[in-house]
Amino acid sequence: MRWETAAVTDGPDVVELFLAGAHVVAEAIADPLVKDAWDRPSVLEEQSVGSVAGHLARAGVWVVGDYLDGGVPEGPAGFESAGQYFAELMRASSPRSHEAIRERSATVASVGAEGVARDVVTRLAALTPRLRALDPEHCIAVTGGITMRLGDYLVTRIVEQTVHLDDLARSVERPPWPLPPESEALTIAVGAEVGRRRCGSATMIRALYRQGFADAALPVL
Repeated sequence: MRWETAAVTDGPDVVELFLAGAHVVAEAIADPLVKDAWDRPSVLEEQSVGSVAGHLARAGVWVVGDYLDGGVPEGPAGFESAGQYFAELMRASSPRSHEAIRERSATVASVGAEGVARDVVTRLAALTPRLRALDPEHCIAVTGGITMRLGDYLVTRIVEQTVHLDDLARSVERPPWPLPPESEALTIAVGAEVGRRRCGSATMIRALYRQGFADAALPVL
């Protein structure tokens, strides 16, 4: 068994874990603190609070439905795990790709806090029965048209939910919205895999267990 996919095959129900996180995303975007700070700068460079919320809405919830709409691709999985997905994206990233992400987030945010909150609830209601009817081994085409198992892709969305909910909470100076502990555990495990893939096993072991002896490994994304 490939250790990278153990979280999907042997761990928590990733569909239900994703859906639980998506509901937290909807709650966070509808928070009055977020609405009041919508046009203010966030803790992320060149992004407003609204843009962070827009990214959460898209990347943490409804992009899954967009990819499901693309049908079932042909051929084997190109990304074998969530960690490989993020490591390959980081390897191919550029200033322009980061700018494109910010532009998409700002476009989502442009309808305002109430509009984004309403869209998340509507899209999540439509997405929930679709996901519950599919097997995690179902394949979809994701970024760049590369094939990925649905369960592995949902793990990447759980990471997006966990990381950017924290960004949003810090941006409005409130405690993080609570997520299932399994979401946090998966996010940490995926981060360790990304670090291993990008920086090597020795670097990650030292970063985790030996203060002062690690090469630069963190943050992994």
